[in-house]
Amino acid sequence: MSLSKTLLRMARFGSSVLPKPKKTISRRAKFKQTLQLSSTFQEHILSGRLSDPSVNVESLIIRDNRLNEVVQLQNTHPTGDGQFSFSLTHDILPALVEQVLENKLLAEQEQLSLEEDTKEAISILEADASEDLAETDSESETDLPTGRFSFWLKFSKNLEDFRPTTLKKWETKGLPSRSSINGGLFTREIILGRFLETRISSPLKPLIDSEFQNSAHIYTDLKGNLRLLLNKEPKVKPKMQIDSIERPVANQTEIKGKIFTRHAFIQKGTLQLVHRETGEQVAVPIDWMYDNAKSAEKFGLYRYTYRALIDWTDIYHQQQLLKEGVYDTFVSLEYYHRSETTLLRLGRARYITRQLISETKARSDRHTMLINPYFTIGHRNLSFEMTEFTNENYDYLNHMMKFAPVYRLFAEKNTWIVGERPYKAQDNGYHFFKYMRDTYPDRPVYYVIDENSPEFEKVNQLGHALPFKSKEHIYHTLMAKKVIGTHHGDYLYPVRSKRFDHKMNAEHVFLQHGVLGTKNLENHYGKHSPSFHTDLFFVSSEREKRVVTEDMGYPEHEVRVTGLARFDTLLAKDCEVKRQILIIPTWRTWLQTPLQFFESEYYEQYRTLLSSERLHQFASAHDMEIIFCLHPNMQQYSSHFEDLPITVINQGERDVQDLMKESMLMITDYSSVAFDFSFLKRPVFYFQFDSRRFIGPKGSHYDLEKELPGPISKTPDEVLDQLELSAARQFQMEDEYEKRADIFLRPVNSSYAETIYQNITDFKKQTSWLERLETSEAANILYRLYRKNRYYFPSMKLAYRLMQKLPVDPKLVVFESGLGKQYSDSPRYIYEELKRRNLDYKVVWVYNKRLYLGDPNAKVIKRLSPAYFYYLATAKFWVNNQNFPHYFTRRKETTYIQTWHGTPLKKMLFDLDEIHGRDEGYVDRVTNSIKQWSVLLSPSAYASTIFKSAFRYDGPILESGYPRNDLFFSNNQPKTIESIRTKLQLSDEKKVILYAPTFRDHQSLGNGKFFFDYPFDFDRVAEALGDEYVFLIRTHVLVTKKPRIPAEHRERFIDVTSYPDIQELYLITDLLITDYSSVFFDFANMNRPMFFYAYDLDLYRDTLRGFYLDYYKDLPGPILETEDAFVEALANIPQLTSDYRSRLDAFRESYCAMEDGSAASRVVDTYFAEDTLEMTEQSDGSYSV
Repeated sequence: MSLSKTLLRMARFGSSVLPKPKKTISRRAKFKQTLQLSSTFQEHILSGRLSDPSVNVESLIIRDNRLNEVVQLQNTHPTGDGQFSFSLTHDILPALVEQVLENKLLAEQEQLSLEEDTKEAISILEADASEDLAETDSESETDLPTGRFSFWLKFSKNLEDFRPTTLKKWETKGLPSRSSINGGLFTREIILGRFLETRISSPLKPLIDSEFQNSAHIYTDLKGNLRLLLNKEPKVKPKMQIDSIERPVANQTEIKGKIFTRHAFIQKGTLQLVHRETGEQVAVPIDWMYDNAKSAEKFGLYRYTYRALIDWTDIYHQQQLLKEGVYDTFVSLEYYHRSETTLLRLGRARYITRQLISETKARSDRHTMLINPYFTIGHRNLSFEMTEFTNENYDYLNHMMKFAPVYRLFAEKNTWIVGERPYKAQDNGYHFFKYMRDTYPDRPVYYVIDENSPEFEKVNQLGHALPFKSKEHIYHTLMAKKVIGTHHGDYLYPVRSKRFDHKMNAEHVFLQHGVLGTKNLENHYGKHSPSFHTDLFFVSSEREKRVVTEDMGYPEHEVRVTGLARFDTLLAKDCEVKRQILIIPTWRTWLQTPLQFFESEYYEQYRTLLSSERLHQFASAHDMEIIFCLHPNMQQYSSHFEDLPITVINQGERDVQDLMKESMLMITDYSSVAFDFSFLKRPVFYFQFDSRRFIGPKGSHYDLEKELPGPISKTPDEVLDQLELSAARQFQMEDEYEKRADIFLRPVNSSYAETIYQNITDFKKQTSWLERLETSEAANILYRLYRKNRYYFPSMKLAYRLMQKLPVDPKLVVFESGLGKQYSDSPRYIYEELKRRNLDYKVVWVYNKRLYLGDPNAKVIKRLSPAYFYYLATAKFWVNNQNFPHYFTRRKETTYIQTWHGTPLKKMLFDLDEIHGRDEGYVDRVTNSIKQWSVLLSPSAYASTIFKSAFRYDGPILESGYPRNDLFFSNNQPKTIESIRTKLQLSDEKKVILYAPTFRDHQSLGNGKFFFDYPFDFDRVAEALGDEYVFLIRTHVLVTKKPRIPAEHRERFIDVTSYPDIQELYLITDLLITDYSSVFFDFANMNRPMFFYAYDLDLYRDTLRGFYLDYYKDLPGPILETEDAFVEALANIPQLTSDYRSRLDAFRESYCAMEDGSAASRVVDTYFAEDTLEMTEQSDGSYSV
């Protein structure tokens, strides 16, 4: 065993035996001591104890989802003393059914009238609405009435038993929720759940009435509260984790871990090994053990430990079930008293567990199956890769791994291994290998190819072919100095295992198998990916190089712009273009089994497109053939499209590059072949019906709408619309898309393959210990733990003070906007003016997501990262529209340009009589931040006066106008508007309403975060607007919690809070609705109507904030103080727009006079230009240039 594995085992053992830190338990939690549940089909017994013996538990109340009382059961425990016992029998079911029917009738009446005010929704149940939906099936499977209910304990206590401090607290702050005092007796209801100990020793049976018609399931929800579900089963969503994967003997694998089934008691479970290509299954038994103690600690949510032992020799030799390929692991679960079964992917292993896995084998008389466990990229689920050798070759493999260092002393020098996947030879690997054999035939360059591949013969004709898993393959791979591949380098190994990789002594070169496409590939090919390694990374353009260095973390010296080897033949004009449409989609990582494929949207959408009568009419009208070619990872499903009137290409039948060269049009989704085709200057069409899932939460490396060399469609009809537009252009590529294509390919002087060869031979590997540390998965895990540790900020503050001793970089500018959540506002437009002028500054943008700036002098970092502290300590300029954290002190050499983020309407800071929703130290922290400002930008004299008063700021104020409003005067507005509408998927005929409310100080969550509730009924607003408008919602950056938009309204109402720049949203907005936010000052520049929905005006004006303007007289739009007035206004937009036109004009004259499109230019001229302008102090103390 290696030293590293020994240390990891010691670490795992230590974590298992060392005492865990004790969790602090609040007084509220201690109050609920024990709860026990037992059941039959006719009766459930709920009993337990509260910690306070002076409390008398009176009853158990069952309430519906509107919190109406339905049933009240009396406590049957004779002694009191905080103890209780309740019997729930099937006799309660009729009352529950009656309540559900009554609620249904009431809901129908409300839906018809639509005249009542928005229902009050602040309750525990409705706050948990999304959770409840997750606990139950989305569609009813029965005609019986269904509903959810909650349990409430009602208890009482004499006032004389309370401490005086408690009574005094109630006098000042009010009574706790759902409590009352009557005649010296305090009475309260608390939800039943979250007891310190909840014991459910056997599966809870459903209550079933005597007629076997209605039933009720009692279950524990995710928060640990007890619920009842009528005539419906709670939905089961189990989770699993792997604690260890061991090899007790050479031919076995033992898997141990935990499973959490929430409220479902396991009856039966098996481990299923599913072959990824064929779908064939191998069942392995699992031993389960219910963890009663842990379940009791976790509010009765069921927890299990499991153990599965896989005997590979028995499966392979005796049962003869194993085949070469990848087996994915699933667990099939059946439950007591649940009709639902689940098939769960096995995964979720921690770092140490992943590192301690090791290969095993199964052996028969003739063959050895080498079994390599690994964890998939992204989700890190467990899979097993099977590689079969003859016994002779397997013994040779072991021999060579043992004595490889000795053999290298006598082997050919500088051997290169080239390839793609073992079954393939038609991509960059083959083209580069062919070039090497034609041009440098004496070089020891070999190609790895499976003898059973249909492409083996064409490689073999060139010479130096290595049959996959042969002795020659094993030998030359271990002797190789360079491994040159189009995918993971270990695809060219005879076996993909860590043991073999550790025996290698070769540099890895990544040829790529296409220009980096639309999907984020950082997890697959990034520098920090634990499953991928390369020393040299080839790309086709400077744009792609930026992706690899900035997004994927590679240093500059490891990335070379060479183009791809296949481009030599791709761009050779040696092929006649045929009248054919090539449809060539990429694969989907989540479609790994035949069942998943046939039930997928992918299969449905491509069947719809390929069978479309409109598509075939188009092809017939233009005399075109339709060619369909699935990705190699999906080739096993090609036969399921052969019933359609198209030509289906199977693996190896045709060279994909030849197909592209001879095709007139291409339809793809996210495949990189689109870039190849665009280099031929032919039209590409993107069919991206599942972009949100495919691209994922990390987003693309590119701005798809602005950078892809073809139009994007979401439906088959949209694709066909684009085809018809292309036909009208005689199938010529549009100029805009040609320009985009040119960005992704840099021409070379010689051939692309020769350029690659020269770069490989010139490359000198240089890896420092620091780089190895940065890319180590262990080091990154330790950093994440450190980042979450309470010592992180104290240590970084100390580091910041030390880094302030370093020299200030006179050309370094740090930009931040919206607390690192936005690339927007005035900092953005100042930066873009700097970039436009090509001034010699180094820029650091603080942004917590992915951001492509297209600027070699710009770097993107995350807020509060170590780099954040470093760059703020050494920068000459800080530019921000909010404050940096209060503990940052500006150096005297640093200039801090505070752009602020709006013209004030509501009163701020020192102009307030009382500050709501903030802690005691808030004012001191903000005051310290204000002291760091070097200059404050202002849009007007009105704003400057307020800033001085509200901030008690006596430093320079530059009345430049707001740089962010320069956008409104740009000549590029039409293109920007088109791009924004496309991103938001808004049709051209839809008018846009933008609702942008501010936050409420009294709706605080603490730590500078706030919640917000929508002050309108979505049904009423939708009815008032009709089909003419789409309603965009953008809440304040400090709002972190808000209700979801109802599912039935998500096409008409769109949350655009995450859209990076609100200024761009103004461009597409026809009507702005706000309340007290300053957004209307900026929007006034658009000369478009505004409504002010001030439903809590009295509270906000008189208690929370107050205003600098007269809210009724000065604002340029109607004031709507009730929901009825709001809805009525939405139904009369044209009339109200006309009524307030003159007031809007007067408002613009008064407050927008300085906005002329040159504010950013004035700021750059003053602080960044070579000949900076002098600021002139005005009579009011402000400055102008």
